[in-house]
Amino acid sequence: MSVTEIKVKGYHLDLFGRVTNQRFLDLLEDARWSYMDTIGLSFDEFAKKGVFLAVVNINVNFRAPSILGDTLVIETSVDRIGNRSITVKQRMYNKKTEQIVLDAEVVYVIVDLATGKSIPIDNGMRQIWLELSNKKN
Repeated sequence: MSVTEIKVKGYHLDLFGRVTNQRFLDLLEDARWSYMDTIGLSFDEFAKKGVFLAVVNINVNFRAPSILGDTLVIETSVDRIGNRSITVKQRMYNKKTEQIVLDAEVVYVIVDLATGKSIPIDNGMRQIWLELSNKKN
């Protein structure tokens, strides 16, 4: 699991002074990139193999609003590595109140650059994701 902290800034907010749904998705993505950085995972490595990661599904349960100055803690972990997809779970909570702001499930597939189609997860790729799933922040 990886833990990322992000302080809410003015540009995260809508006209009502709350973090917008789209910004929440951006914050989740930032946390997923940080998670992959914990093992030095470079997307250049994927390109060298002729593949890339594609998000094919995101499910988010919005539970509470967040406002300017809140510090949000995002926990990110690999939940499942299947034959053709990887599921990452994320949970965001307010550091001060410990109230859960949202939880999310993100599904990735590996896509062949030449064909643009998803491909099975080979042993090398599975090993990368297993290492990520065992990584503690």
